[in-house]
Amino acid sequence: MKDQNEILLENEKAFKSLFEHATISILVTDENGDINLVNPNAEKLFGYTKEELSGKPIELLIPENLREIHRQHRQHYFQAPKARPMGLGKDLFARDKNGRTFPVEISLGYYKLGAQKMAVAFITDVSERKKAEAILRASEETTRLIMNSALDAIICIDSNGCITVWNPQAEQIFGWKEEEVKGRRLSETIVPQQHREAHEAGLKRYLNTREQSVLNKLIEITALHRNGKEFPIELTIIPMRQNDTDFFCAFIRDITDRREAEVRQKEYAEDLKRKNIELEQFAYVASHDLQEPLRTVSGFVELLKRHYKHEADENVTKYINYITDASDRMRRLVQDLLDYSRLGRERILEPIDCNQVVQQVLSDLTMAVQESHAVINIDMLPTISGYATEMKQLFQNLISNSLKFRKPGEPPVINISVMPKDDHWQFKISDNGIGIDEKYWERIFIIFQRLHTKNEYEGTGIGLAHCKKIAELHNGRIWVDSVVGEGSTFYFTIKKRFTDKWK
Repeated sequence: MKDQNEILLENEKAFKSLFEHATISILVTDENGDINLVNPNAEKLFGYTKEELSGKPIELLIPENLREIHRQHRQHYFQAPKARPMGLGKDLFARDKNGRTFPVEISLGYYKLGAQKMAVAFITDVSERKKAEAILRASEETTRLIMNSALDAIICIDSNGCITVWNPQAEQIFGWKEEEVKGRRLSETIVPQQHREAHEAGLKRYLNTREQSVLNKLIEITALHRNGKEFPIELTIIPMRQNDTDFFCAFIRDITDRREAEVRQKEYAEDLKRKNIELEQFAYVASHDLQEPLRTVSGFVELLKRHYKHEADENVTKYINYITDASDRMRRLVQDLLDYSRLGRERILEPIDCNQVVQQVLSDLTMAVQESHAVINIDMLPTISGYATEMKQLFQNLISNSLKFRKPGEPPVINISVMPKDDHWQFKISDNGIGIDEKYWERIFIIFQRLHTKNEYEGTGIGLAHCKKIAELHNGRIWVDSVVGEGSTFYFTIKKRFTDKWK
């Protein structure tokens, strides 16, 4: 047998769960009018957090012109508190954090906490219902004009589930004329067989208990056309009451086109993904297969050089050197293409300390740094979630470019920093090099695009294309800002994830 304390504890847990998960907004105030408890639905309704409301007077949620009269009613209520609806026969209004005033229904409850009196307010936003009631209170002609000009289908049923209103858009969507459906049961007209039992049960449950799960909500479901074909719709069902009579209005939109567009978009995305994979595979296979004939050419050129080492004239030697240089360049191009096709093939996110990555890159570039007498300034960089190999390649390409494209006779100065943004890191690598003309700022990120001849600067023109692809793999982007003769600044962003942090 459970003792009294266990029962009280279980009841307390049950009450707390009910309070937190209730679909109605609940506020608890003391007799001074100060808010003590707020459930999540009330936070959502009023736009305040429970911390912002705790200890604040309940009048904070009342329109300014009604606060004094509400204060008087509140004081009067606590003189003889009891459970009852609030403002019988009157329109009640509330005010949210943004200053929006909206109509509400409020029921009051009462309990004691020790010696203190506490009031519980159950609040429902009835804005949508008021809008619908306003339409019904208008003249029949005005109502009919509104119904007829609406872009959505508007269908109303009485408490027996029979159709009372059927506007022209409903005729267009469902294929039935108004005179053909008025008085017919809705469930037998446009509700598919598999939904009819739930529809009838939900109608009865609401009329008997006022419990509901789909009213006043935007939902998606299928409906039945006159020709027997099912199609997707989006609808909101609003319960109404006039002259003590219940009825319901549904605002319906045919979303067939939207669904088909979503399917086409999904198919297009899948097709694009498949083609990208095929393209990467093609680039990998083609590049890999090109290696073998290149090795053969290089091998025979070496044999020629050795065989005619002492016999070849100057022209033969020069031609052999041309072939050797061309083969070497082709080999580098093929290797770069292989590297480009491999980017992102093994996507394993892991923590990456960017400080360590930059130091590894500088270690690999030690000779280039020493030969150019480069000065490199590095700010403290974050630890991010990313792809380690690709991130190292990104830093290496940008830093080596700053070392390569330096002004003659002037040591390169490279600055590496980062700026945290809302949802990403913005890295910045700047130099004092030769700069880039603005008309080439987009072109330099296209594969195999070069701004200089191979005699001026080495390279295949694929490094910045690598950088662009790596940034995009990290849900970021890359761009450049540059002044010819003064230097360049490359920016790239990396999407933040919850594991990211400052070192």
